[in-house]
Amino acid sequence: MTDRELIDQFRRTRRPGDLLPLYGRYAELMYGWCLRYLGTPQRAEDAGAELFPVLLTKLASHDVTNYRAWLQTLVRNHCLMQLRREKRDPLRQTRGSLMHSDELLHLREEAAEAPDTRALHRCLRRLAAEQQRCIRLFYLQEGLSYRDIAEQLALSVGQVRSHLQNGRRNLKTCLESQYPLDKTDSP
Repeated sequence: MTDRELIDQFRRTRRPGDLLPLYGRYAELMYGWCLRYLGTPQRAEDAGAELFPVLLTKLASHDVTNYRAWLQTLVRNHCLMQLRREKRDPLRQTRGSLMHSDELLHLREEAAEAPDTRALHRCLRRLAAEQQRCIRLFYLQEGLSYRDIAEQLALSVGQVRSHLQNGRRNLKTCLESQYPLDKTDSP
């Protein structure tokens, strides 16, 4: 079922179980957005869980045409409100914000754990121009929808879908040629 069909079904029945397939479909994306705003996996998971009851309430009363864009706005607002609440209440702040030296430790840990993305960017530059633009807009710049990218680049939605599919395949091939899997690494 499409997003729209799932939303319509939920609005008719108002059963939380009817919203679970839609929630599951976007759970990873929501987690990624929450992680971007909140900074830690635990906080992102908590925020994702908190969003289900919010979705139940909001979808019952809002007519949503572009679910992904609407959901991204909802997640952003939820995370920003959480950050504002924490800023007002020092007891809710994370330990790191209460200790001056912890900030330096956090930066060192972050630098040590930060993935090396040079190979990805090198491979991205090797893609055909349209594939590169579509990949950047869809994955690296606020996750625009196919329709938004099509309008921005004066392409059809089918062309955007094709450029994304071919671009992902070409990126995978390029990255695998730079970092071949060990026989023991493959599933």
